[in-house]
Amino acid sequence: MPPETRSLWEQFDSEVEPWRRGRAALLVMGAFYLLLQGAGVYQTLRLGNFEGLLGSAAFCAVFWLLFYLIWIGVNWIRWLAGAWLGLTGFCLLIWALRDGDMVLSAAGAVNLLIATYFCLSPSVYFFAKRQRENRSWLHSGMVVAAFVLLSFTFFIGTVGLVVYRAHVQQEAIEFAQEAAEHIYGDDDRDWLLRHLTAQAKASDDQRSAINVFNDAIQFMGPVTQISAPSGEARVFYHPLLTFASEAHMVADGMSAYGHARLYFLLIDSGHGWQVQSTWWEHPGTPMPKTVIVNPQ
Repeated sequence: MPPETRSLWEQFDSEVEPWRRGRAALLVMGAFYLLLQGAGVYQTLRLGNFEGLLGSAAFCAVFWLLFYLIWIGVNWIRWLAGAWLGLTGFCLLIWALRDGDMVLSAAGAVNLLIATYFCLSPSVYFFAKRQRENRSWLHSGMVVAAFVLLSFTFFIGTVGLVVYRAHVQQEAIEFAQEAAEHIYGDDDRDWLLRHLTAQAKASDDQRSAINVFNDAIQFMGPVTQISAPSGEARVFYHPLLTFASEAHMVADGMSAYGHARLYFLLIDSGHGWQVQSTWWEHPGTPMPKTVIVNPQ
């Protein structure tokens, strides 16, 4: 008997059935994408972007539905996923060469590698063939239905949050308009005191809302022709299913000294909008520094 010249790994690899290598490759790919999705969800949570979080969850549910279909041997899904990964990998490599971005280059190379393995690897083909032979349509249908229901639920949640944020944005604009007219147009100190947050009332800083109001009366005078405010409102989630909001709004008007620009930081902790801080400037002069405070 001639001596064995192959390495131990070559001997082991030749004795492993091809479908087992295909299964191992799919498990590694699944773990890789699970780590990527976990990092994305963590980043979205850290930024407090809950519309984005539900949107990411819906995308992940669709991804794992497709992965499950590949796992049970649906060939056209495997080819479609391979084509998509190959296209995105090629695009990422082009962008990486244009921008000199090593991260994009690595992502493009990984996508191309996975696409090639999906479409051309015999081990994946044999694993898919074996899975088709052992597939239970009842079990597969139940799993697919669960993934579809999960995806639909996350999608509806995303739409609901987008609609709610649009409502919050409109309320913030209306409140900022009212605040600009009362604070800078009518010099209404009582209205300002009623609509300040507790933190703003307790502040004795030079840039506190009350000191800014006093400076506006002394150095700027009443503001007229106040425009509709513009800006962005953000929604924050707190435990026990409560939401809080923060808005940064800007309005323009005319004072005795010319064009005046009015700034507002507004907070809604569940009890209606309140003024956290406000300041003003005549464009062309430095803008005061402010401390941004998340609602509690």
